[in-house]
Amino acid sequence: MEDLVSEFAQAVRNVRIRDEKLDQAKQAHTEIRELLEADAELRDCGIDTILIGSYARLTARYPGKDVDIFLRFTERSVRHAPEKIYNAVERVLVATYGLKEEDAHGRVTRQPRSLKIDFATSGDPTGEDFFSIDAVPAVRWHEHWGIPNRDRNEWDKEERRWIKTNPIKFAEDTNGLATATWSPTVAGANAYRPVARLLRQVRHVHLGDQRPGGLFTEVAAYYAWKDQLVVGTSWAELLAATLEQVAGRFSECAESGLLDPVFGTPMTPAVEPRQWMIAADVFNGLAERARQALDAERCMAAKIWRDILGTNDRGQVLPLPGGCDANGFPISAITAVSGVGSNEPRGFAGSAPLTHSRCRRSK
Repeated sequence: MEDLVSEFAQAVRNVRIRDEKLDQAKQAHTEIRELLEADAELRDCGIDTILIGSYARLTARYPGKDVDIFLRFTERSVRHAPEKIYNAVERVLVATYGLKEEDAHGRVTRQPRSLKIDFATSGDPTGEDFFSIDAVPAVRWHEHWGIPNRDRNEWDKEERRWIKTNPIKFAEDTNGLATATWSPTVAGANAYRPVARLLRQVRHVHLGDQRPGGLFTEVAAYYAWKDQLVVGTSWAELLAATLEQVAGRFSECAESGLLDPVFGTPMTPAVEPRQWMIAADVFNGLAERARQALDAERCMAAKIWRDILGTNDRGQVLPLPGGCDANGFPISAITAVSGVGSNEPRGFAGSAPLTHSRCRRSK
């Protein structure tokens, strides 16, 4: 079995967000928190912010341009209207950062139930240091939280204006999975979060803007790992097994939807059955290729995994092993002398090629 140990170790690093970017996100969160807590109206509502989403779960993949923070209003409940709370938050943020649709230098964008604020220490919205904070208002819903319905036409309907959620509990459960003694490890370290980041990279490369998105994909993987259906001792084995399990769950989701890991109810907004099946087909194909890579010789295995993992702003996620070209063949002495780079297609027909020879939570 070809595990490409050192190459996968670098791939894991290549999809991880740098500590400097994590620090920038924390600084931005602190800046917004202090700004909102300085406002008398919001302070009276019990404003208390917390980092949520993939940043909080430590499953965000590079470049990590989207940061989510939860604006918990501890003195408000689902009995209160979303519009008043949303408008109060908007007032404070726009006064400091400006509204993009009205100001060329504005940094705030209105979204259906949240407000997005752009950050970039270099001022370049295309630079590596660029990211945005998505500030989501939330009110108490017994021991859980309610966030505004995406459909603002529902905001005047008391029973539908808030959507129950608890991203804090999911972050806690993720941490439990990522520290469980029975959870698979690589080189003595729990492997769940690094594999989740690799999986998000694969989804991004092969599905792009199509649904299901990164969160739904991560939740499908969360169930597979929690149910102890993923086994292995190397990054290659664990990613191959995760792709196979996620493909199977996507197929099941076409009929039943993907269950929320906290509430056990279908996640929203719902993904169409056709979208689930397209994603299942894509992931089935990727899982099959991953299994082929495990049985292939070193150079061909690297070629397959490079196709699966694709690229990001840092370049090819999985580096090319020494002595291999980009087409999955070993570099012969003649090729090396000719000066053809290892990332170039193999240029000599005389060298013989190497032979190289799988939603809803299961009940």
